[in-house]
Amino acid sequence: ALPPPFQFVIDDVADGGDTVGVQWHVENDGTELPFTRGCSIYKSDPATGLLNYGFDVPEPAPFKPGSFSLGILSIASKLIQEPLRAIPLTAAALYVPIVFFSNGILPGLDATKLDPATWTEVLGLSLNFWLVAPLLDLPFSPVLHPGLEGIFNLLLAWAAMFAGFLSDGRPSKASGSMVPWVAGMQFLTNAFYLPYLVVRSSEEDGVVVYKSDLVPTEALVSESRVLGPLLSTVGVSSVVWGLVARPEFGDFAERSASLAELLSADRVGSSFVVDLALFALFQGWLVDDDLKRRGVEEGELGGLRAIAKFVPFLGLG
Repeated sequence: ALPPPFQFVIDDVADGGDTVGVQWHVENDGTELPFTRGCSIYKSDPATGLLNYGFDVPEPAPFKPGSFSLGILSIASKLIQEPLRAIPLTAAALYVPIVFFSNGILPGLDATKLDPATWTEVLGLSLNFWLVAPLLDLPFSPVLHPGLEGIFNLLLAWAAMFAGFLSDGRPSKASGSMVPWVAGMQFLTNAFYLPYLVVRSSEEDGVVVYKSDLVPTEALVSESRVLGPLLSTVGVSSVVWGLVARPEFGDFAERSASLAELLSADRVGSSFVVDLALFALFQGWLVDDDLKRRGVEEGELGGLRAIAKFVPFLGLG
């Protein structure tokens, strides 16, 4: 399927009755795209008038377009229509090499040189997911810095908050389901979120989306009244945990100093801080379209709109 702004334009028609020849090209918002000319021949059944045969002969190109090239053309088209998409595109292009592969920009070693201690830290944070294991004092729960645990679980709760926008990706939209993107955000956060902001399809003006238009299983999540309060509770609890849990880490001043020392040498922890900052910066990019598909006109619900866009984390709750 072609991106929405692309159109087939007929240049000439040779009418032979039951057989028709058509010469065509493809345009993007009225601009002809290179290497998109071609011709087609169709035959119809005289009895029914339905097509029963057809073939296309596209103009030879120096490369085979394929789905990858169509994807590139789609992104280029969206950048032309909405130049602001260049901001998350630039952020994504910088994020991956800096967070995963740079040396000297962020503390610690890059992802290709992580030592066993780092993997042990990652495993420990995963075991203490949503702080369930340490709160229940389960025997397999490792003791980690409470500040790092708080940052990690706040980040996961924030990533899960974007499940409230699952209706942004639905069967009728060219960009497809948002579920794989939100699932990926639970593991690689902005490595999924930032590219999604670039490739997603915007909402059309005047089109209201109803619950019946959504995938039922996705609608159970995105339209749930429980999702926001639940994740808000997890996020706030994570912050409180970082401030007061594990008294052996001392008072606020002591644990703040030890956390700063940890982050100054830890690639995993410092990348969490980068992720939190990027989530805060790009949190509001889906809000306007979410309100638009719910029938809210631009300029309406100004206070609620501002809270959702500019109050970090809790604004989405």
